[in-house]
Amino acid sequence: MIPGAPLVFLDANVLFSRTLRDWISLLALDSDCTVFDLRYSEDVLAEWMYRLRRKRPEHSEQAIGGQRRRFVQAFPDGLVTGYTPQDVPCPPDPDDRHVLAAAVHGGVHFLVTDDRRAFPPECTQEMLSVLTGDEFLNWVADRSMVLVRSVLARQTDYYRRSLVAQDRDAVELIAHLRKAGALRFAQRLEDQLPDPSAR
Repeated sequence: MIPGAPLVFLDANVLFSRTLRDWISLLALDSDCTVFDLRYSEDVLAEWMYRLRRKRPEHSEQAIGGQRRRFVQAFPDGLVTGYTPQDVPCPPDPDDRHVLAAAVHGGVHFLVTDDRRAFPPECTQEMLSVLTGDEFLNWVADRSMVLVRSVLARQTDYYRRSLVAQDRDAVELIAHLRKAGALRFAQRLEDQLPDPSAR
């Protein structure tokens, strides 16, 4: 645990969104995990892979499993183990209990999920805060807009260099954020872009 760096547990629905996963991962890595550090569990990784395989049954193992391996390699110390679902209150859907158990056992400050209703206050009991992907990205922006702008520039540069996506720019990246449900964060980034009419 890095002193002063809040710990953030990612639910499978956030990992499943490539846009949210990329943004959150890059924000952590580009700050050397000093703004926040990521946590996850084998159960969450398995759920992510299951959903991805169901959506993309035609993809190769490398295309599916490679995403998991790259994420784990980027955050090798983020794996939470040793939790027991019975140690925490049961959420409305018992299938979500392992998520809360791992987050609490990992001592995290934030559980980031795009299904906040799955973790009502009576279940979390002030053990942690539950944020959507959009809320969490705005939390990061509140603390370091410089970091956010750096990641936006990095992703824009990556897409411009890509042979398969030469026409992508910051505007398209922001459109992907909106599609992923990060509406307020997307608007915040859009407000940072130069006004085309001023050119």
